[in-house]
Amino acid sequence: MINLHKTLFNIIIVVFLLINTSGLSQGDEGESGKTDDQLFFDVDEVKFPEPKLLKPEFHGNISLGAPFAEGLDESEKGSSKVSKQTEITLWAGVQILKNLSFVTELEIEDGFEVYEFERCVLNWNIFNDKCIFSAGKFYYPFGIERKVENAVNNKLIDRPNPSIKIIPGTYSDEGLELYGNIPFLYKTRLQYEFAATNGLSSFEGKGEQHLDDNNDDISLGGRLGIELLPDLEIGASYTTGEYDDDERFRMDFVGVDALYRRGGFEMRGEYIRSNVERSTDDGGSFDREGYYIQTSYKLLPDINYLEHIEFVARFDSVDPDDLVTDEADMDRVAVGINLSPSHHFILKLEYEMENEATEDRENKGFVQMNIRW
Repeated sequence: MINLHKTLFNIIIVVFLLINTSGLSQGDEGESGKTDDQLFFDVDEVKFPEPKLLKPEFHGNISLGAPFAEGLDESEKGSSKVSKQTEITLWAGVQILKNLSFVTELEIEDGFEVYEFERCVLNWNIFNDKCIFSAGKFYYPFGIERKVENAVNNKLIDRPNPSIKIIPGTYSDEGLELYGNIPFLYKTRLQYEFAATNGLSSFEGKGEQHLDDNNDDISLGGRLGIELLPDLEIGASYTTGEYDDDERFRMDFVGVDALYRRGGFEMRGEYIRSNVERSTDDGGSFDREGYYIQTSYKLLPDINYLEHIEFVARFDSVDPDDLVTDEADMDRVAVGINLSPSHHFILKLEYEMENEATEDRENKGFVQMNIRW
């Protein structure tokens, strides 16, 4: 019966993939509805024109990656094969009514062995984007890295260490959310996001720490952000919830973030701190913290077959347990270059230099190809 269920699910995925990729043959007919800086998979910027009610839109991307430097330890070599670095994301959305839409996003990864719905959500636009109510599975409103977590939007190949080692699993979670934008004077605006969810958790053990929410307690939290200028945004996030089977211990997260964009220049950064309650027998409560700073510059050269070239650099630091001095503390520097000959294709190169307190780490290099539609 398990094999039958898996076979049926694979058939559904194949059908979804065929329907989704058919969008490639339709050209760019829906391009006028997008305000995504010519990135076809910035799906949060996809606009559903009112005349296209009940007409679904399909987008997606395929990412293929592999290492080109020998800095992988034994635990990483098994996942360094091209098949394990392959990821497919399929996105579909439909405007059901004038103010009601449905969005779903499916990730296929680990050599087509893992299927996960990152989003499956109804969005009710109550008042002109100033108040939107969502129900279903969505990205939990914490920080800004979640908005570029997908490979095609990530300017580097891997993600910042604090987002991997402090946030449990992915940002995807089930529940209710209320969010919107409130404009102020002088081109400033307030962004608010509040959510009540099941609780952040890893999907089949994803992530590098194992403090997952695994009970029926509701996690509460959200983010407040303000655009001081059209180019500068700062924000603060908080979430709390009980994570153990007996609902005795609480896990809290607090974060601050900033994003500055000007022309082809971008700088972003985040600081995340988490307090984890734990029994004395298990070592007692402890704190985790980390931060990253990333900067990039995009050039638009007047060269045939090269739409843009982008240079990226990031520094991150993480302390996953303040009770253990230096162990597992890590600083990392990553540099990258992205080449895009067209809207639909990006080639990424990244080189990492790690400094871990308890062991010597060799440098790593990765190459990745993104195709999107």
